[in-house]
Amino acid sequence: MNYSRLRYALIAALILAGSWFDSCHKTAKGPSVIIITLDTVRMDHLSVYGYFRPTTPFLNQLAAESVVFNNGYTPIPHTVSAHASLFTSHYPSEHKALYNGWKLEDYQPPLLAEVLKREGYQTGAVVSSAVLAGWHGLDRGFDFYQDQNFEHKVTGEKKKEKTTSIDYNQRRASEVVKWAEKWLNEIERQQPFFLWLHFYDAHRPYDPDPDFTPRFQLDPEFTKYLEQNHYQMPDKYDQVNTYDNQLAYLDQNLENFFQYLKAQGLLDKSLIIITADHGEGLGQHNLMNHGLYLSQEQVRIPLLIRFPDRSRAGTKIDTRVNLIDLAPTVLDFLKLKDPMEPRGKSLLSLIAGGKQELRACEYFERRWYEPNKKVQGRKAGALCGEWKIIWADQEEKELYNLTNDPFELTNIRDSENKKYLEMETEMKGYLDRVKFFAVKKQTVPKEVQDQLKALGYTK
Repeated sequence: MNYSRLRYALIAALILAGSWFDSCHKTAKGPSVIIITLDTVRMDHLSVYGYFRPTTPFLNQLAAESVVFNNGYTPIPHTVSAHASLFTSHYPSEHKALYNGWKLEDYQPPLLAEVLKREGYQTGAVVSSAVLAGWHGLDRGFDFYQDQNFEHKVTGEKKKEKTTSIDYNQRRASEVVKWAEKWLNEIERQQPFFLWLHFYDAHRPYDPDPDFTPRFQLDPEFTKYLEQNHYQMPDKYDQVNTYDNQLAYLDQNLENFFQYLKAQGLLDKSLIIITADHGEGLGQHNLMNHGLYLSQEQVRIPLLIRFPDRSRAGTKIDTRVNLIDLAPTVLDFLKLKDPMEPRGKSLLSLIAGGKQELRACEYFERRWYEPNKKVQGRKAGALCGEWKIIWADQEEKELYNLTNDPFELTNIRDSENKKYLEMETEMKGYLDRVKFFAVKKQTVPKEVQDQLKALGYTK
């Protein structure tokens, strides 16, 4: 045997294999992408949207460089589910992660991070609550997913009938920024990146930074505002005030992060999206938190998009848009083929002044609830024009005209029965399309159940 020839043949084969391997790993050429999600942030408590308190002076400045959407919506007011819809561009019943604790169990299409990673992007994420642990499947496609080493255990509210409290694993905004900067300092700067940052400061129980001086007090002016806008839990007004201070703290840390991006020469090389997963009750409809209802304060969200060249800066768009539209928008802007089979649509045409309606209706889902004191069963909703239906299989069915009743105070289902039946037909069409009733309950491992209970999401 001619070992010399064999050796050269093996060397040639290895060279050929190496060339093939390199060809399979693309080098990204487009700008970097940063998505920032602000957990539990109501758009109408942000001064960038006209709130009378200056909660977000930095976002006010950023809005002048960005496109601002005045009617952003989430398809579901739950943290894991909403983020899953953002990164899959599918409705909750389609990706099936309806609960905090349920995962993308058999979801086949790629998530946004997986698409960008295959295109050569470096991918990193920093989440600020253990509720978004990678176990759910949201870590798919991320090279770096910081869902551990939480800096704080925050004591939850004590119930009247109990003497024990709950520990919540989370990190403050300043710590999210530190993790983000650490990752950005370690990656290859010549190669574009995709970074997702999740901020939890506006989520109960609030964890005020002792180094941050509160800007707002529970004064008569604020109390009057809450009363006039149907905040129905006066004994919780102090918590609403704390919520606003948490927004101010969050805004300050966003400004710190953007200053870092500018100093590092990354700001004008990145597509930046700032949004929220859902809103918060704050006492409207007699609910302080979120998830039980599909009212406007739960499902409306902020959305700002800053382009690398600041194109369309200062533009404000009133068309209704949804979290499911963000992944298609990113891929469209980067001029990448979209393999995600999205339900959402790219917003670029809308931003450029194109068509003014993406969908006839926005749809909402709620997780299932076993019977309890407040809610039970399944619930879904649709917002079509000025009409909003909230359908339920075990609770009261509702209909509102948001032009006449923006606070959803009067259920007009009976007096507008013809309109209700029309909207119910639309609602049931959606439920059929997403196979709402075919979703199977997932078995949550005990260790995940224990973690969710420790986080305050279950009892």
